[in-house]
Amino acid sequence: MEITPQKTKLIIIPGWSGSKETWSDFVSLALNDFEVEVIELPCFGKEPCPSSIWGVEEYSQFVTNRLIALKKFNQQTILLGHSFGGQIATYLLGHNQNIVDKLILSGAAVYRRPESLKNKIFKFIAKSGKIVFSLPVLDKLADFMRKVIYKLAGTGDYNRATGIKKDIFLKITKQDVSEFLPKIKIPTLVVWGDKDDYVSIKDGEKITKNIVGAKLEIIKGGTHGLYLWKKQELINLIISFSKK
Repeated sequence: MEITPQKTKLIIIPGWSGSKETWSDFVSLALNDFEVEVIELPCFGKEPCPSSIWGVEEYSQFVTNRLIALKKFNQQTILLGHSFGGQIATYLLGHNQNIVDKLILSGAAVYRRPESLKNKIFKFIAKSGKIVFSLPVLDKLADFMRKVIYKLAGTGDYNRATGIKKDIFLKITKQDVSEFLPKIKIPTLVVWGDKDDYVSIKDGEKITKNIVGAKLEIIKGGTHGLYLWKKQELINLIISFSKK
C-alpha cells in the first residue's frame, strides 16, 4: 500500500490582536499545501488574559508548550511569527534552537526602540486631557479627542487595549529581542512588505544580516498585514522555502 507523505506543518504565531479568526482566510488557502495551526496567544481569540503582567519570556514559554504538543514525529515543521509573534519567535528560537525545522519572520517586531519624544509629549497631553475633558462643558468631547490624540501618537493598539492587556502591551513594546538573532541556527526566511509603515523594512534588513544564512524576500505593494492583503504571494514564498 502506498503511503501518502505528510504535509509540512505550518505553525503561526499571530501578531498583537491576531487570532484564528483574523488568519482564517490565509489558513484556508494555505491548507492546500500545508497542515496549518494558529496558536492563539493569551488575551486574544479564545485564550483568556493571564493573571499577571506577561512579557516576551512568558509568551515564549506558552508557545513552546504548544509547539511540543503540536509537533509530530518525522514531520517538517515551519514556525511563522508575524509582528509581535515574530518577537516571540525570535526569543524562543534564541533559547530553543531545535524545536522547529525552519523559521519565517514577517514584519517581526524584533527591535524595540526607546520611546520617542513625540510619544512622550502626546502621552502627557492625553493624561492632561483626562482632567480638562472631565469638566461638565467638555466631557462630551472626551471620547472624540482621546481618539484623535492616540491616532496622532501612533498608539492605536494601546488605546484599544483594556485592563491588564494595556500593561502587557507596555511591557512587550519595551523588550528588544535583537540580541537573540545570532543564536538562531535554523533556516530562516524574512518576509516584508515594501509599504509596511508599522515596522520598517530596515528592521527586516537588519534581522536578515544578523541571522546566519537568512534570506530576505520583499513583497511589492505589501503592507504590515501580508497575510491579509498579499495572501497568495506570501504562501508562494512559504511553499518555495519549505522545499529547500
